[in-house]
Amino acid sequence: MRLPNGYGSVYKLAGNRRRPYVVKKTIDGRQRALGYFESYQEAFEFLVHINHCTPSRQVTFAAVYAAWSQRHFPDVSLSSRQAYSISYRHLSPLHAMPFGSISYSDLQSAVDSVPAGYCTRKKCRVLLSQMYKYAIKNGIVDHDLSPFVELPKHTVVYNKKPFTARQIGKLWRSLAVPGVADALILIYTGMRVGEFIALRPGDINVRQRYIDIKQSKTAAGVRKIPIHHRILDMLTERKTSGSICPCPTYDSFRRLWDKAMGTVSMKHTPHECRHTLATLLDRAEVNETTIRMILGHARPGITKGVYTHKTLADLRKAIDRV
Repeated sequence: MRLPNGYGSVYKLAGNRRRPYVVKKTIDGRQRALGYFESYQEAFEFLVHINHCTPSRQVTFAAVYAAWSQRHFPDVSLSSRQAYSISYRHLSPLHAMPFGSISYSDLQSAVDSVPAGYCTRKKCRVLLSQMYKYAIKNGIVDHDLSPFVELPKHTVVYNKKPFTARQIGKLWRSLAVPGVADALILIYTGMRVGEFIALRPGDINVRQRYIDIKQSKTAAGVRKIPIHHRILDMLTERKTSGSICPCPTYDSFRRLWDKAMGTVSMKHTPHECRHTLATLLDRAEVNETTIRMILGHARPGITKGVYTHKTLADLRKAIDRV
């Protein structure tokens, strides 16, 4: 974390310690330890306090992000952490600037320079809002400039549309293309990309034919997805190899996806796989409650996380109708 010269530093000590974070500051030419803390957040807040100055004029944007993420990330999903990290990288012109010296024009310029459209820039503004709340709470600034950041007009380029039966058939004939098998797995499971990335071999139950989703963007998303018989061999092979998703981040997955779609001459987003499965299940006359359970949508009146043997059997029967 980048802090001004003379401001002091926070270090994590080696070993298994109850209070592993130490605050150090140079006093009279010698670096002295001023306190030990259980978390980085506590240590950083103490460092701000002992400086007896307006930290907004010294602590950089990068430093505030580091402290905020240390506190916030343990409470959010993997996909949310990845989205915040991507937004932070987009705001690189602000990283070295003292947080309290950042003006509205600085924020607007940084957001305007993001090489993407409305949705990506909106996520950047959400991150800025979160960081300002943290900064105000910790006395780094006394006002929030993020609401004044303007976004481009939100225009929908095209409506999300499912893969057609002909396109799905073409995907099956194009399995040699990297990324096509991943598209089929998403189509037949309805997983979100973040859920797919988070999968581990132990989450695939081959014998009972289900995927155990343990990390999702919503509470309803934590669920068991029945494995369609057509992708069972794919997932079995990946479980044996020790790797389910070939990409560690959404960015790398999206690059793989875009290249695969270009090779097979299709224009679809990963999220349209969920629309595809919902459409296929509806056409197969699967009831709405079952569709919601498979896709991980909120289910009024359904006890969260309760899956009996009968429930799993019903889900497998439903998915095999597709």
